[in-house]
Amino acid sequence: MAENYLRINHLGDSIQLSWQRGNSMPRLAPSVTFEHPFDSKVLADLRWYLEEYLRFPYGLEPENAKKVEQKLQAWGRQLFDLVFRTTEKAREFFQEATRAGLDKCEISIISDDPAVLNLPWELLFSPDYQFLAPLLAGMYRSLSNYAVRAELGTMSDEQLNILLVIARPYGERDINFQTIARPMLEALKPIQKQVNLTVLRPPSLKQFEAELNARKGFYHIVHFDGHGDFQADSKIVQTQYGKLGEGVLVFEDAGGNPEIVTAREIAQYLNDCRVPVFVLNACKSGQAGEEAFSSVAGQLVKLGAKGVVAMAYSVYATGAKHFMGRLYGELVRGEDIASAVAAGRKSMSMENQRPSPKGLLPLQDWLVPVLYQQESYTPFRPKVVTPSFADLMGEADNSSVIASALLVDLPDVSAYGFVGRDYDILCLERAFRQNNVVLLQGMGGVGKTELVGGFARWLADTQGRKGGVFFTSFEGGAGLSQVVNQIGRKLGGEKFSSLPPERQQALVRQYLQTNPCLLIWDNFEPVNGFPQGNQPLLPAAERDSLKQFLKQLRGGQSWVLITSRREENWLDCGYALRSLKGLVQPDAEELAARILQEAGVDRAKLPGEYLELLKLLGGHPLSLRVVLRHLKTQTPVQLIEALRRGLDTFKGAEEEGREKSLAVSLDYSFAKLSEKARQHLPFLGLFSERVDADWLHAFSANPDNEFGQAYRAAFGENLQKSDWMGLLNEATAAGILEHLGETIYKIHPALPWYLRQQLDKMGSQEVISNLEKKLLAFYTGLAHKYFGKLISNAEQATFVLRVEEPNLLQHLRLAEQQEEWAYAQAILTALGEVYKRLGRKPEFKSLRERALNQIGFHLAQAKAKGQDAFDFWMYLRGVDANEALQSANLETARAVYQEILDELTALNDSSVNNKIAVIYHQLGMVAQEQRRFDDAIAFYNKALKIYEDAGDFYSAASDYHQLGMVAQEQRRFDDAISYQNCP
Repeated sequence: MAENYLRINHLGDSIQLSWQRGNSMPRLAPSVTFEHPFDSKVLADLRWYLEEYLRFPYGLEPENAKKVEQKLQAWGRQLFDLVFRTTEKAREFFQEATRAGLDKCEISIISDDPAVLNLPWELLFSPDYQFLAPLLAGMYRSLSNYAVRAELGTMSDEQLNILLVIARPYGERDINFQTIARPMLEALKPIQKQVNLTVLRPPSLKQFEAELNARKGFYHIVHFDGHGDFQADSKIVQTQYGKLGEGVLVFEDAGGNPEIVTAREIAQYLNDCRVPVFVLNACKSGQAGEEAFSSVAGQLVKLGAKGVVAMAYSVYATGAKHFMGRLYGELVRGEDIASAVAAGRKSMSMENQRPSPKGLLPLQDWLVPVLYQQESYTPFRPKVVTPSFADLMGEADNSSVIASALLVDLPDVSAYGFVGRDYDILCLERAFRQNNVVLLQGMGGVGKTELVGGFARWLADTQGRKGGVFFTSFEGGAGLSQVVNQIGRKLGGEKFSSLPPERQQALVRQYLQTNPCLLIWDNFEPVNGFPQGNQPLLPAAERDSLKQFLKQLRGGQSWVLITSRREENWLDCGYALRSLKGLVQPDAEELAARILQEAGVDRAKLPGEYLELLKLLGGHPLSLRVVLRHLKTQTPVQLIEALRRGLDTFKGAEEEGREKSLAVSLDYSFAKLSEKARQHLPFLGLFSERVDADWLHAFSANPDNEFGQAYRAAFGENLQKSDWMGLLNEATAAGILEHLGETIYKIHPALPWYLRQQLDKMGSQEVISNLEKKLLAFYTGLAHKYFGKLISNAEQATFVLRVEEPNLLQHLRLAEQQEEWAYAQAILTALGEVYKRLGRKPEFKSLRERALNQIGFHLAQAKAKGQDAFDFWMYLRGVDANEALQSANLETARAVYQEILDELTALNDSSVNNKIAVIYHQLGMVAQEQRRFDDAIAFYNKALKIYEDAGDFYSAASDYHQLGMVAQEQRRFDDAISYQNCP
């Protein structure tokens, strides 16, 4: 906080410096004539350097930038000489300020003249102390002869409350949606408990007024991120307001169109609703027009704001991050505005590296933030509380609960982080204003999953969906039961799992209708069959339940975001369609920078053709990932020529949902792999989502077993684990795979298609078909093995089965399609046990229903398909009945057991008598639980007769035991003893 003050007062055609030490009376230096020190070219060069240079730092531009950086000192020296070198008294005042310490001194510029206020005073440069602004306790602009307004009253001391208004009414032509918000949110993470950030949705004047009126005296700061205007010849302003140079801000109306609001109106709202501070990073918000105080910042101060922080020029996201993080961090600590702005400016000066196509380059943009205020003001004075250790533990627990509650099952951010997509996020926000179901359609590998993940985190960070965000991938055939179970278990815990399915669905539907949630249904295209002509992953009944669920959510509070490679017209729910293309050029450059950094390529040494290569790749994230790594050994021109040749000579068919350019990019990258990698990696086309080198080795290593022989027939040799690790790491380095840790690797959803194409080219259909069958048998064995270990080593078995879940589900479908019912039963049994342990019973039930649909709903249908199908049918229906019995749903259990009994007896086949006896026994158990003792005795006796007729006295013993238990409950103790003593 400042102790001393240098004030530069501008009056008419002169300026006068004053010096105040502590609380002493200000002392004045003689007035000196003021002449504008810079012409228009100086200001134009400064704007070019700050806003344009880093977009294309090639050719002569770096040299021109160096010249501007050298001129910054000269321009700052001109301002310094004008103020501090024109009179002896001014020199003396500056020397006193330096002796006392510039870090204890504030400099203010006081004027009514926009030309003076608009000068880059932050450039003040002393030969001895260099640029002054980063060294000062504060620097700000004030208006002349302006009476200080009364205090606004007591503000909240619990949190620093911020209302963020992001207005982008000009669509794709606008500045990026999260240019400020994204670095601002990142900067606030360390102090998120002390900050309450609310994003205004929609960013209209009507909503702005409603929010401020509803929470008068609540917000310490309104942060406007959008457009301002000060131009005296603005036609829109002249037409609507008839006054030249009126300072305005541009909000959005309900349709996303520009809504122009004068600074006078904004100031009135701020004053009426007791908001003391306004932060502006609107374009031109800190520059003044021809009329006095016509800049937005100046007018807001004139009309009552305690302080306005504005940006004199456009600011880069990394610069904004450093400034905003320090600004808000200081305000949370209880510092005054000027000190907080000074700290932010200092942070920008120290961290001056900014992104460019050539990598990080230094930029002197610390002069961009400016402050307007009339007096020192501290908006937030935090309550001082000393927490106990128990409080700290409670806070830690609570924060993790809140974080996990907001984002449920959202995939981790990719290795390169979430990049760009500002306009797409803006479009999604706008689409959801009009429709609560949105379909995001885009080609494979274009980044749909990454976008919805970024959108979800954006909403969570800005309180956009307070009811929670729930992510479900449909790639493996998820259905409505999984969606309902996921939400219900997160909100209701284990108790939810015990409810009947109808009750579960009703509860979740009611919650979604009344709470603002976001449901993300990712990779939705396989649900109804993809590509066209393929069998749907879900049966018709399951698909219909999804349709009905979407219709039931219409008009409620929740949103549903669906991603697919095509339109899903069959849903018939009136969704809004949003098409996704590649990254825009600046975002493609940012992603490319991260890829090249990991690959060890120095962007600074790449020629200008590098940008042409990025344009050729069309911003396609997966293409960027697999192609750009080759810049380590190839020039951009060589890559461009190779890709163009590939596009010209491409002979493959463009498949639904996949771009030709992606196939060409993958072809190029694949061709650059080692011969051994090209030979063996196509095997991964038979896997889904993940592969484990341990299982690849187990399948392919032994030339003496059926698996190794099938592998050798397809690929010519057997591989050991070390071979696989080398190949998988090579593929990871090429951007084809992503290493998840240990021996596990992630496969991009768009890659199995390509790798399967390569596999089909390698051998005869008979050899490949046999390979698939052996891999199915292998996964059946793996499922059986780890099902057995769920008792002896549950933690390890559960981990393995969960990691391999996508591959197990894929092979379960394959077993059903090939009518390998014993394989299907083994895989489903293992998955079902894991699902039960994890509380995912509805998903297990959905898989059983799908299998039953394949095998036949009646036992006679299954029996006609063979003994394995018969056994599988008995397993499926038996699990239904047992689940009902275990959950005390006795009437349902009785009905299912009776249905099984009817199906068995209808066969009129003595070979199934043992199974009939089992069902009689189970019906007896149900009747006993229902205290229908006579029925229970009858059922047990029927089972007993079958067992004794067959000489199966071991099985008969269980029925004698149950008859004894019934007699005991009926208090027929002699009979009970007699039954228990039966052989």
